Amino acid sequence: MISLDHIAVWSDNLYRTTIDLSRATGLGSADGGYFPGLGLGQKLLSLGDYVYIEVESIVDHRMIAERAPMALELERQTANGDCFAGLCLRSDNLDEIAEFARHRGIAPAENIIGGKVRMVPAQGSGPSVHAPDFWNSWRLGKPNIYYVPDLTNHSSLLPPQPGTGDVRGTGVISVEIGGTEPDLRTWLGDVVKPAELGIEIVYNGGPDGLYAVTFDSTDGPRTIRLNPITL
Repeated sequence: MISLDHIAVWSDNLYRTTIDLSRATGLGSADGGYFPGLGLGQKLLSLGDYVYIEVESIVDHRMIAERAPMALELERQTANGDCFAGLCLRSDNLDEIAEFARHRGIAPAENIIGGKVRMVPAQGSGPSVHAPDFWNSWRLGKPNIYYVPDLTNHSSLLPPQPGTGDVRGTGVISVEIGGTEPDLRTWLGDVVKPAELGIEIVYNGGPDGLYAVTFDSTDGPRTIRLNPITL
């Protein structure tokens, strides 16, 4: 089964963006860890119903000085402020990942590029099969799909740090994306139909990418609107 899993937000300041999102929504945040091979740090805000936002920013600035491709891309994408980077789906079936990879004409990625070290080791680790990879999905403003066989240790379940926010997300209601429904159907192929994702999808006809996410919460509906990633 394929459903929405997480939404990536890119920032030039991990703490500022996380605090701004918490103040705007009331949601608390947790520390997701970092990606040593990419120089990225990560904060998490749960939207409820096993969906979360991951805020990512460069925390090892040697990556920029050394002209690492991912660091340079994040620096470029955030030059005009925070942006939505990835609209990430999940599947508990490896065959669906393989089917989607074949449709996109690319082999599934076996692991997250750069690796990941979690702030809470018990949250688990191991292979993170997904398709397509970042360069062939996020940078195009298109969703990719991750293999998530078990939700027991899902990142959305990490408890927020005390004092960061008292509102609890209860599930995503809708997302606004660029392009049209036929565009998304063509991208996803036969692996899943947009209407089967369980959320309302608003198509604004603009450039590809994610523009807004609306979720319900213990304090009522909230909408987060940011710039989409750009080619």
